Amino acid sequence: MKKVLVNTRTFGKYSSMPFDLLRDAGLEIVSVEGEDIAGYLKEVDALIVGTTPVTGSMLRGSKVKIIAKHGVGVDNIDVVTATELGIPVTITRGANSSSVAELALTFILALSRNIISAHYEVFYEHSWPNVIGVEINEKVLGLLGFGAIARELSVKARCLGMKVIAYDAFVKREEIIEQGAEPVDFHEVFERSDFVSIHVPLNKYTRNMIGEAELKRMKRTSFLINTARGNIVDEEVLARALKERWIAGAALDVFAEEPLSSISPLLECENLIVTPHIGAHTKEAIHKMNIMAAQAVIDFFEGHIPLEVVNKEVLLKKFNFRGM
Repeated sequence: MKKVLVNTRTFGKYSSMPFDLLRDAGLEIVSVEGEDIAGYLKEVDALIVGTTPVTGSMLRGSKVKIIAKHGVGVDNIDVVTATELGIPVTITRGANSSSVAELALTFILALSRNIISAHYEVFYEHSWPNVIGVEINEKVLGLLGFGAIARELSVKARCLGMKVIAYDAFVKREEIIEQGAEPVDFHEVFERSDFVSIHVPLNKYTRNMIGEAELKRMKRTSFLINTARGNIVDEEVLARALKERWIAGAALDVFAEEPLSSISPLLECENLIVTPHIGAHTKEAIHKMNIMAAQAVIDFFEGHIPLEVVNKEVLLKKFNFRGM
């Protein structure tokens, strides 16, 4: 019997269906929390993983034949080594698009009306402050990246009267226009936007891609939103930008180090909203990710090509993966 290691804390949390799918397919489930999974990988045939690092050395000493990422970002997985070993890596593309887009929209509304500070003053300080905000109608939303989440956010923002501009090096200008946004170059996103929302994956090209030069291009009245990955933004520079008011504020769901350190300079910034990486944490998104990850493993062992394989190079071997 094939064994599947499940290493994500929300798998099957709200429904037994994903576990039932795996068991009904004749797969044995090994469920482990925490990041110490190297030993287990020597005994299992498949891995369903969330944010736990999966290194090349862990894979080389393993029996794993497929990795199903419970999410879309694969920066915690050594995809190069997985490809070398013929191990397909799948993602749950689209499962959390609405949830993350809704959080980004929530950030836009909370920032524009100073909701967090107003709540704090009334609820904790028992004061009655005169809080002045701005309307988002006719404001410009700049999207850095134009994948599924950014497109969902674009639709929602335009419904509220926002103008949307977008930059994506891998999406044709015509496609951006078809989706109702205006294609612009990289620097224009920062120069023209009232709100800049980040929607690019973390890789060697995007790490710290937003630093001093980009933040100083932004309007002093503008806001930065990051629901993608923490390392895309230089956090030391962002903290300085917030304290010195290069920009009006920011909202972050992701950080270079998670959990966020209590001594992070970001926590000294009063014009910042922070949440603990909850973008995909809705019951609906979690359920969809559970089912898609489970189905990818099932399809693989039943001899079918799984959906959303990241390293498509392994498919060139006509599905002659290691161990099958």
